[in-house]
Amino acid sequence: MKKRRKTIKSKILLVTLSFTFVITVLVSFISFYLYQAFMEKKLIQSTEFNLQLISGTISQNIAYLDTLCDWCRSDDGMLSFLRDPDSTSGDALKIYNSLSAEYQRNRTGEYIQRLIITDTKFTKVLQVGKNAGFSDPVTVYNVNRYFPKIDNRVHAWEDIQKDPLAWDDGATAYGISVIRPIYYSLDNEVVGYLYLLVSTDLITDQLKDYKVESDSSLYLTLGRNNYVIQSSRFRKETLAGLRKSTGSAAGSLSSSMDVLTGQSGNGLPKTLVRCKIGNTDMALSNSISNKDLESQRIAFFFLVILIGFCIIALGILIVVFLNKTITAPVLKIQARIQSIAKGDFSYDPNIEGDNELGEIGHGINNLSRNVNTLMEKRLADEKKRQDMEYQLLQSQISPHFLYNALNSIKWMATIQGSVGIANMTTSLARLLKNIAKGTQKIIPLSSEIQLIDDYFLIQKYRFGGSITLKKEIADDVKDSAIPKFTLQPLVENAIYHGIEPKGGAGTVELKADRTENGDVAVTVTDDGVGIEKERIDEIFSGKETCRSRLFKQIGILNVDKRIQYEFGHPYGLTITSRPGVSTKVTILLPGNRIT
Repeated sequence: MKKRRKTIKSKILLVTLSFTFVITVLVSFISFYLYQAFMEKKLIQSTEFNLQLISGTISQNIAYLDTLCDWCRSDDGMLSFLRDPDSTSGDALKIYNSLSAEYQRNRTGEYIQRLIITDTKFTKVLQVGKNAGFSDPVTVYNVNRYFPKIDNRVHAWEDIQKDPLAWDDGATAYGISVIRPIYYSLDNEVVGYLYLLVSTDLITDQLKDYKVESDSSLYLTLGRNNYVIQSSRFRKETLAGLRKSTGSAAGSLSSSMDVLTGQSGNGLPKTLVRCKIGNTDMALSNSISNKDLESQRIAFFFLVILIGFCIIALGILIVVFLNKTITAPVLKIQARIQSIAKGDFSYDPNIEGDNELGEIGHGINNLSRNVNTLMEKRLADEKKRQDMEYQLLQSQISPHFLYNALNSIKWMATIQGSVGIANMTTSLARLLKNIAKGTQKIIPLSSEIQLIDDYFLIQKYRFGGSITLKKEIADDVKDSAIPKFTLQPLVENAIYHGIEPKGGAGTVELKADRTENGDVAVTVTDDGVGIEKERIDEIFSGKETCRSRLFKQIGILNVDKRIQYEFGHPYGLTITSRPGVSTKVTILLPGNRIT
């Protein structure tokens, strides 16, 4: 049976691999013949997309330049200045300030090398731009150099030319020029001319991150002129016989895109992707890299070979993968279930994973952990129950025996004239009687204060009368509810940890009154050594415990928790202290009364 299962698996694996290999070979050969056209189209579309992004930014910058030119040609003050032969230097300064302000506000002002406005007779000149400080000054005597041909038409972006008055032949001396006539709006008369020389950085700044392969070129077309862009330089080049391509690779992202074929200056054929820039005669063109096509074709050929090897390796991996992902995890889960059945509830990370079997293993671990937790909780609850039974057994010692014995001592002390012993015995008897009587957890504040009176009387004799208790209890809070044995641990801490360490007399003040919102605030204040903030944090974190033998199970933290358990938030204790001066413990209680 085992041998038969192995044979079926081998047949299924063989059929699957054979079918996959045949399909892969057929698809690979068909794809190989279609690959060249596909990759060419892909490169063209990728180039189209990149050029369209760049041309969009350039178009926006040119639109800003057109806005500045339109302002110069339509501003009433500018038109009046150019037309009026009697305009003064004051008028010229006013118009210049307005022109300079528009220039400064324009977002493409950094690219304007020179903007010149003159009248038709070249007797008035206004100029702004970066080249003004790096060239000979423009005057009425040389401004005609910028307007060699005046035909009263709008000159498009047609050429890259040199600034005729620039001092050097650097990149800043060259730019793209525009010449436009200025018409008077009422009679359409030409009253002046506008010359704009824009830095070629307007183009190159957008191409800083544009990658051009070594065997391809990037061109800028201005009208009928074509320029090869090399870094920040523009070299004029003739592209012979450019014509639109009609093949399947000529698909464009928009109507502003064209695929052209032609020849470069060295006679080599070129395929260019051209993107028009806005509504101008400008365009960006990128020739397709044959090196990219060839390298991708070779990469595809090796990819086909690699696929063949991968299919062979796939058969081996399938067998290993199935054994690893199904058989091995199932065996681990079975072994873990057997361990749990034997009583081993430990955590086993080996049966968990990020698949369905791993989720089952995670569930088994959670089940094991929960069972173990329940068992431990049950053991802990059983131990607590036994401890409580033991404490209950201890509390069954009759308090009346101690109470009667203390009364006998009291009468003997009274007969012998020992008033102090009699008072201490009486207080201790009442204290034990209050501890022993009843099981009531919530008592009136007045009863709790009586317990403090008895306790403090004992401590007063112990310290030789060097401690004093002051009480200020409002009448309307004496019936307020308070958990039993709340004040005693606080008074005890005030005596033992506040007053006694300072080695002298001390006072404990006990005050109780209502707050503005009707709650009851009880404060226990001592003038002892105080307590540091770190110690207060330890108390509320559970690290500090009460050291009293009589009330050793009722510490400050337990008092706070008992109040919160009984009345909820925000009731409980707060401690403020000034080391070396005093310590104040405030108990916030609800304002309800015990009737």
